[in-house]
Amino acid sequence: MIIRPFLYDFKKTITSKTVIILVAIILLISLTIIPLTSIGSTSPPTGLGQAPILYYHDGASPNTGNHYLTYFTNQYGDGINGATVTITFQGARNYTQTTVTNSSGLAFVTVNAPNASYSVMFKEQLPGGELSTSLPDPASIHSPSGVITRIGGGFGGGGFGDASIQAVVDKHNSSKRDIQVFYAAAFGVVPSTYTLYYKVVSSFGGYSCKGTGGCPFNYTDMTSLGNLNSYLDTFDPTIPTGLNQTAQVYFELFSQTKTEVGSASFSAFELRQPRQPIMSTGIASFFFSGVFGFFIPLMAIIGSYSSYGKDRLTGVLESVLARPVTKRGLAMSRFLSTVLSFTIASAAAVGVVDLLLNSVGGSFLDQSYALAIIAGLAVEVAAFTGLIFLLSHLLKSTGALLGISIVLFLVLDFFWSLIILLLTFLLGGTSGSAVALQATFLSYYANPAQFLSLINVYVLQSSSGVLLQSSSYGVTLPAVILDGILWAVLPFIAFLYLAVKRD
Repeated sequence: MIIRPFLYDFKKTITSKTVIILVAIILLISLTIIPLTSIGSTSPPTGLGQAPILYYHDGASPNTGNHYLTYFTNQYGDGINGATVTITFQGARNYTQTTVTNSSGLAFVTVNAPNASYSVMFKEQLPGGELSTSLPDPASIHSPSGVITRIGGGFGGGGFGDASIQAVVDKHNSSKRDIQVFYAAAFGVVPSTYTLYYKVVSSFGGYSCKGTGGCPFNYTDMTSLGNLNSYLDTFDPTIPTGLNQTAQVYFELFSQTKTEVGSASFSAFELRQPRQPIMSTGIASFFFSGVFGFFIPLMAIIGSYSSYGKDRLTGVLESVLARPVTKRGLAMSRFLSTVLSFTIASAAAVGVVDLLLNSVGGSFLDQSYALAIIAGLAVEVAAFTGLIFLLSHLLKSTGALLGISIVLFLVLDFFWSLIILLLTFLLGGTSGSAVALQATFLSYYANPAQFLSLINVYVLQSSSGVLLQSSSYGVTLPAVILDGILWAVLPFIAFLYLAVKRD
């Protein structure tokens, strides 16, 4: 009877330290799918863009005491310290002034040039890149002394008027945008008691902000977001849920005298982007064939060595055979207990992945696909378990068994792409061709570590994003099933024969 030895070996295997550690690792590995669920979601702005620039002069003529204020922040509105800002006046004489941003990300540059025409170049240098832009000649900016004028651009908005109003990514929620305001009072003084107001309009309705005094709302029609008491500040507007695609949010900055100095508008969708549904099956297929396809064979190799190979080569099994158990019974019970233990662990890991995909993306995997993956994992576990058990009867030392097992793992997982490339050339194809796909799928049949990839090709009818008819490349349901049966059974039969007949 095999039942009693099997129950004993299964309990011994499932409670061994090695198996417990391996099971814990594979369950932890399943958690690594969480970062992949960001695929397909809206990415926050990260690129370097032209920062807005505030300008004023404090002399009797426009070219005396030219002051420029700008800032640099990351996508979350945090100031970037140490960014270099260079302003060059080129004309009758050349003037260059350079400074760096402070801990708040602010830069203040003053250039004194005589009353003449100049071309002005503004250059920004950050670790992520360099930007240069031409600015108006101060003589062409007909603003009174000390009056703030916004020049230059701004990424992600900017608005109208002399204040820069931008959208930045909320630090706690990447699908949410906050509002950052940049402004200076007359003569570059830190603004005090300037107030930002906003209003949500359910539909566009013909409203448009055309600059200072041109927005459709008075501050009495709007909701206060708070006071601007520094050059740069960030505000978190409350945006109602359930708005339609045409809903707009208007922002206006008012001075102490309730004079509007800047405005901007954003779509409600831009500020509060709903969580995008993720392609659960696509992410899962990449995760299963890539991550699980790597770790499951490794887990089976280590577990098989621990549960059988080491005992076989160190003579421990001889003492076990002294008990009332046959060679066949012992071999079968050790094999089945090892395969069952790691198949259960693999199925649990698939369940964890499925729960995480539903929690983050809002949808479970198709049941038939999840079952096909579990079956594929069982084939991989059985194949590698059978191979290691078989090698333990062909080799004479634990060192040789470990060495050959590592080589087997490296060839089947790391260097298989070279075999595919060689097969492609032999079939007369090149990389990326249909012949290369044919060679790839044929190689999957010969490699148990790629069995999950074979399942993905058949079930999803695609490979690396390329839609295809798998049957045209030899990937059919009967062929996949036959390949799985052969990998699960043949190594086991060879091992069982040696375990019973040769020892």
